[in-house]
Amino acid sequence: MPARPPSTPRAGAGRSGGDAGADSPSAKPSARARPPREASPADEDFAAPPSGDDGPDGPDGPANPELYGDAQPPRSRTDETRVGAVPESREEEARRDDDDDNSESTRAGPPVQMLVLAGPDRGRKKRFQGVRMVVGRGKDCDFVLDDQSVSRRHLELVYGQAGVAMRDLGSISGTQVNDQRVDECLLKHGDEIAMGKTRLRFVDEAEQIKEMRAQAEAREAEEKREREEAAKEKDEARKAAGAARGTDVDPNDPRLNEMTNANYRVPESLQDKGTNNKGKGAIAIPRPRPPPRSAVTGGGANSKTKLLIGVGGGVVVLLMMGLLFSPSAPPPPPPVDPNIDRAKLLMQKAREAVRADDYANAVRLVEEAEKLRPGADEEGLGRAASKQLEVIQAFDNVRALMTANQFDEARAKLEAAPQGTAKMDDIRRKLETELEEKDAAYRIQQMEEALAARDPEAARPLLPRVPDLNRPAYSQKLLDLEAELAKESADGARRDRANRERAAMNAKEQRKLFLEEAFTDVERRFNGGDYTRAVLECDRVTEKYKTEKDVKDRARQLKTLIPQFQRSLDDAQKKLASNALESASKPLRRAAELYRQIGFQGSLGNTLDEQLASAALAAGQAALKKGDLAGAGMNFREALRLNPGDRRARDGLDELQKKVEELYMRAYIERDRDPASAAVKFKIVIETAPDGSDTKRKAEMYLSEMQP
Repeated sequence: MPARPPSTPRAGAGRSGGDAGADSPSAKPSARARPPREASPADEDFAAPPSGDDGPDGPDGPANPELYGDAQPPRSRTDETRVGAVPESREEEARRDDDDDNSESTRAGPPVQMLVLAGPDRGRKKRFQGVRMVVGRGKDCDFVLDDQSVSRRHLELVYGQAGVAMRDLGSISGTQVNDQRVDECLLKHGDEIAMGKTRLRFVDEAEQIKEMRAQAEAREAEEKREREEAAKEKDEARKAAGAARGTDVDPNDPRLNEMTNANYRVPESLQDKGTNNKGKGAIAIPRPRPPPRSAVTGGGANSKTKLLIGVGGGVVVLLMMGLLFSPSAPPPPPPVDPNIDRAKLLMQKAREAVRADDYANAVRLVEEAEKLRPGADEEGLGRAASKQLEVIQAFDNVRALMTANQFDEARAKLEAAPQGTAKMDDIRRKLETELEEKDAAYRIQQMEEALAARDPEAARPLLPRVPDLNRPAYSQKLLDLEAELAKESADGARRDRANRERAAMNAKEQRKLFLEEAFTDVERRFNGGDYTRAVLECDRVTEKYKTEKDVKDRARQLKTLIPQFQRSLDDAQKKLASNALESASKPLRRAAELYRQIGFQGSLGNTLDEQLASAALAAGQAALKKGDLAGAGMNFREALRLNPGDRRARDGLDELQKKVEELYMRAYIERDRDPASAAVKFKIVIETAPDGSDTKRKAEMYLSEMQP
């Protein structure tokens, strides 16, 4: 394997490209041992994290060596460079030829890169070489991945003035940015991109440097604050210890050190006197030294010397007697009770809590001070704070009731709240205003909900509680709603009635179809002219549908009507055969009426209508000749109904109309002379004249005058 070229200065401490030099025997131990040099903008490595130094190492060691490529390869115990197999090294070098780990790779692109966090390519990173980077598993991509779940050309990254834009290139599995499926978006520093089994992180090196510098500054500020707090706590502990001794002397003063006191011991001559006068508060006086033996016993001492010694001894004796008989010093003051200072401190904190409106804490502090020293609250701070706390708690209860929409209870609670300071009075007035506003808003909301639910019964009792300004509008809305509901109710009732009628008609039709199907065989026998078998078939139908009352009634009716129809039809056919059309009219009319009651459908009905039309025409002509105008009119109309195109029936009606008008004129002439005869004629005219004609109307008028 050919030797790799040495690391260039631009590789920096934060890139794995510089590890090639570290593998050589002459490599430096670490980047920390390099001689410092002044960094220039051209040599600035945007991948290096900001810290106290220019390198990636923080105060606790390398900052994520796996991320920035500072991890050194393991070495053998003999500190020799480990060399891998040639094929493996070549494959690794070919695979990472376009990665940012290559020491010979250019850094002309923007200061952004992609890090592989998870997947088959975990640990790889790719720096932008230009303004566009295509990521995928295709060999023509700018960043080639080994993940087979990634598309050949999965996505592209485009660097612009607004930042780096990510765009999915129509991949099958799609792309997720921060666990959200997107097709195109603008990336920010730290965004994570998931595609297939691979997860990438977008790193903006400039933003990364800013973040790491901010973290370092925050860490330094935190350490400084901790040091200041420790010094403050130490100072407070020293002051507390001095207060406990009843003096402000610093226990750490070197003058109070035992080693220092050992060097300044009291002489034995002073210790004796101090022992005798201990408890009296007297000051120890040193004993006078005895004169030298030579001065006492020697024969060479002159009288002057003896005189001086005697005078000195007398002075000392007088001083000692004065000290012994002098009044003793006053006793030392009693030690200061630490609870008093603690109570004073608690009261000061309570005053501060009152100024901060923290009345609950103020009450608690006053109670603690009273426990330490009864009577510490000389100014009644606890009672005032308790009263203010009671007012605040009442206001909090009012707010809770307002939140629960219990405005009447809130209003009563506010009225019962005790009076407080001027500040509390301002809060009370604001709370009253807020209560009224929320109450009005709640009433309006209830009214709106009732109207939206189309419930006038619920809206009507709410109307008096709506504010006066809004009441007219909601009153009109309520009237409109009631009118609309009344209309809808009427429409609904009409629809229900129509639906019931329609359902009844459908049921009737269904029942009719059922009966028709039940009597199908009876109808076939009847239309075939076998009336006897048709009657027998009715018995069979009754036997088949024993539980159906309608079937039984229908069978009973047919058994009665069919024989009557047969007799009327036979009588009419005999008269028609003898050409007695006038006399055949009556049995034919009876047969047709029975046929309609039977209700069967067939050609027999048409035959009866034709025969009845001819017979009715003949009967009408005969009645017209006899002067029976009413009978003639009835027969002519029946013939025209059965056969609308019969010209003879129409001519007969025209001739009948002329005779009716003549009869009307005779009745009109006779109405004064012979009212009874005229009344009979008017009745005939009314029965014969067609409906709506002037002749019929006049006849009815004169008849009503004659018979009031």
